[in-house]
Amino acid sequence: MNKKFRALSLLIASTFMLGSSTFVTAKTPRQPKLVAVIIIDQFAYHYLPKLKKHFHYGLKELLTNGIVYTNAYHAHGTPETTTGHHALSTGSLPKDHGGILNQWIDHHYKKVCYDLDASPEAATLATGPQSCPDGKSCHNTMVDGLSDQFIFSAAPNSHHKVFALSLKSHPAIATANRLGKAIWFDPIAGNFTSSKKYFTRLPEWVTRFNQEHKISEKTHVAWERMYSKKSVAYQFPDITNYDHAGYKFSIAGNKNIAIDHAAAAPYEMYLKTPNAGKALVELAKVCVDQNFTQASDRMLLWLSLSNLDLVGHFYGPDSLEAIDTIYHLDKQIKEFMDFVRRRVGENNCLFILTADHGIPPIPEIANKRGITIARRVLAKPLMQTMNTQIKQKYNIDEMVKAFEPTFFVLNKEALAICDAPTRAAIITDLKTFLHRQKGIKRVWESDELERLTFAPTQRENFYKMQLYHHRSGDLICMPQPYCLLTNYDAGTSHLSPYEYDLHVPLVLYQKGRFEKKTVTKRVWIPQVPITLARILRIPQPSASMFSHLPESLEEHV
Repeated sequence: MNKKFRALSLLIASTFMLGSSTFVTAKTPRQPKLVAVIIIDQFAYHYLPKLKKHFHYGLKELLTNGIVYTNAYHAHGTPETTTGHHALSTGSLPKDHGGILNQWIDHHYKKVCYDLDASPEAATLATGPQSCPDGKSCHNTMVDGLSDQFIFSAAPNSHHKVFALSLKSHPAIATANRLGKAIWFDPIAGNFTSSKKYFTRLPEWVTRFNQEHKISEKTHVAWERMYSKKSVAYQFPDITNYDHAGYKFSIAGNKNIAIDHAAAAPYEMYLKTPNAGKALVELAKVCVDQNFTQASDRMLLWLSLSNLDLVGHFYGPDSLEAIDTIYHLDKQIKEFMDFVRRRVGENNCLFILTADHGIPPIPEIANKRGITIARRVLAKPLMQTMNTQIKQKYNIDEMVKAFEPTFFVLNKEALAICDAPTRAAIITDLKTFLHRQKGIKRVWESDELERLTFAPTQRENFYKMQLYHHRSGDLICMPQPYCLLTNYDAGTSHLSPYEYDLHVPLVLYQKGRFEKKTVTKRVWIPQVPITLARILRIPQPSASMFSHLPESLEEHV
């Protein structure tokens, strides 16, 4: 890392930090015996003013009774699930933790999924004849996390336990880190599973849960709406507009959604329904019940609720599917909280609610409703045009090898045999072409971006902080607001450094300790694990340069 980059890293951290004074407490506060971090995947802050009046359960309780941070942000140029969960678990930025995206392109121009691990010790634990064959671990996470510190720093004979549960493998693994226990849903077998990296064999309570719930035997699943079809809770523009959705049909309210066991992804539709979220919450309750001992245990539980993200990409945030999913999550979170309080004690549990990223509207719907700058920019035609132009001008085949949001990967072997002036001319031509495309605001070479200096909270700086050697692409693009640079011709995704993608809810709630405050000062999501480390009196993750959240500790100077 060059000196300017190191200095900038320190500058961004100092800007994000809210002070590093030494504090002492007048009275030792009650430490929570159980911390539950509830992460709603793709739960953008912009849902709250729209839907809050229709919350009646867990979301209402948290937003009414907790410490509510109204300006909590991620600091990513391209926010994704892996990246956001790393922010929450490691308190660091992608340039350090390495989880830049859910997947990236390696030097062979092949996609690398963050959590895939071919080593025998990471083999997935089979739960049926068609279990996912891919091994999984956090070997691509380059730093330690809160889960690691919680286990590693535990005193002898103490009983610290960490579980990370999700419908998707990568958020569970990104929060479990190396020393926690990750559990996720196997989309091929239709059961909850893990890998040998976390268990020598699947825990008996998970096996029993799979046997009792028989998800793998289902042939159909029903989506019951949370409220009646004519309820005011669904009276929003474009809630049934499927013109530009990934699916041109509604599944919310469908009582007969087929599970095709012969398909490559049999449980694709099941995972989009509230039934999948409910199953995950039920598993979380069993996890607490089977693993927490009141007398001596302390538990950190990560609960990543994935199904909002799984419908949001296809249907968009204005859809009936997304909105009704949130209403179901409202009730499911309440049921989980009530169970934990009965099991652990009302004053002994700390709940945190947040999200890994937000989501923009489907660009065609935004354009239709008057945001005329909104557009979809398809990457494949851009690649084809760039390759054609480079072939015609320089007689080089396939100069642009791949696209992964939002960067292009170039043919390094072809560039290596060009002389310096030709290499520079090719890069200039490609950047000029991309700059001319409507919807693209900035284009950088990765080395160029690393050398540039921005204000720490400048959106362009978020791209720089997301660079990681051998994982980031060669030409990195920043879209205009409401513009989606994507591989997909329908649906939407979270691929930008703008308000709708970075601003997320954040609430801390522990009865008798963290209650009834509203904090309007801007805070950053990597402050969450630092705050938890202070609360739990353990070392903070080693790569973090952030400080704790304001109003989160009982302190005196």
